[in-house]
Amino acid sequence: MRKWMAAILVGILAVAGVGYWGYQQYTARQRMETVLANNYNRAYYNTLDHVQNLEVLLAKSLVAADRQQDDKLFTEIWQQTTAALDNVTQLPVTDVVIGRTAKFLTQMGDFTRRLAENAASGQTLSSEQYASLQELYQQAGDLNNELQKVETQVTKGQINFREMAGRTRTEMAREGRQLANANFQTIDETMHRYPTLIYDGPFSDHLENREPKALGDREIDENTARARALEFVENNPGGNYIAQVTGNVEGNIPAYRVEIVPRQNGEAADRPVVMDISRQGGKVIWSIHPRELGEEKWTVERARSKAKEFLKQRGYENMVSSYYQKHDTVVTFNFVTQKDNVIVYPDMVKVSVALDNGEIVGTDARGYLMGHRQRDIPKPELSEQEARDLVGKGLEIKGKGRLALIPTETYEEKLCWEFQGEMQDNNFLIYINALTGNEERILQLFNTDNGQLTM
Repeated sequence: MRKWMAAILVGILAVAGVGYWGYQQYTARQRMETVLANNYNRAYYNTLDHVQNLEVLLAKSLVAADRQQDDKLFTEIWQQTTAALDNVTQLPVTDVVIGRTAKFLTQMGDFTRRLAENAASGQTLSSEQYASLQELYQQAGDLNNELQKVETQVTKGQINFREMAGRTRTEMAREGRQLANANFQTIDETMHRYPTLIYDGPFSDHLENREPKALGDREIDENTARARALEFVENNPGGNYIAQVTGNVEGNIPAYRVEIVPRQNGEAADRPVVMDISRQGGKVIWSIHPRELGEEKWTVERARSKAKEFLKQRGYENMVSSYYQKHDTVVTFNFVTQKDNVIVYPDMVKVSVALDNGEIVGTDARGYLMGHRQRDIPKPELSEQEARDLVGKGLEIKGKGRLALIPTETYEEKLCWEFQGEMQDNNFLIYINALTGNEERILQLFNTDNGQLTM
């Protein structure tokens, strides 16, 4: 009898324990959904605000007559497009759906940045540039109208970001038009009605269509893509992973979209690592492991060492860390190759490290895959001292200069001497062409609590 009662008691406790564990899991998921929904709402309304500002600023640029006013307006437009792009890419819709809109914002920002530079140097708008501005104004107005329609649906509850936050990635992909994809796909189709903006800039379509240089020749199948993904993912001790191809991605690097989940207690856990594997060559283009972050325990330097070792183990040799940016408890490092004591900036790989446990939670190798190749880097015609003498007198140079291969806006590459200097507590990077002595680029360097940024 006692044994029977004890068995019942153990059963009750087990059920209670499982129930409590389930409740804990449920409340944790609810909290995460709330955070995600708030982020989606903020990203959407920020996008709406920035696009409204863009339409107003573009209208002003069409009636402005003063070059100084042009410089100011074009700079503001560039800043607004950057902010709009940052927010629109955080919305819970697929890259395919929002792709043309993101490209439109990217091109507008780069185009107006170039116009701001021209205005600052005293150049006036050409008739072709003015016509492009008129097209951009029309497109910004249409984009604003479409976003306003989405806002109406959000207000009426027809689009529920909280509901979307509770959907798994697989559900999002399967249900497609039943979620917000349909509404944003309408926006994207609207943007497709317009011709692409062609200009001599880094995001011009005719330059985006260039061939990647570091993929290899062999086409791979889905089985190989899964295997490459499993080789790349950071395998935690005792980890057992499942990889599945969930779709195909087109673009300048056609790829398989692969999701990876660790197997726990014989079942797949709902924490997918997502990555694109190039169909040509089987290279990892980018990866991301979204998860809830814990308390910060790792230093930036420790994370940098972990990121460098991670790249080395995956075949990226001779990589050096240039700059980094920290956001919350994740730090993202920019790694570039170094050849013959020359920093090769076009060959960039970004690695994101979680500072709670040092896990690699993101990579982006698109720059490397597009640009890396065997190079014959020329010998500099100017010595470091000769190049240093060409730097503006108002800048106090700090430390030694170094040779760097930098990309131009048309994806050419130029060998330069890189100098870091200071003027009235402002930090700059100056690039002097090591062959001609021309001043190729000036970047302002901002040291923040979250890392170093350049503009």
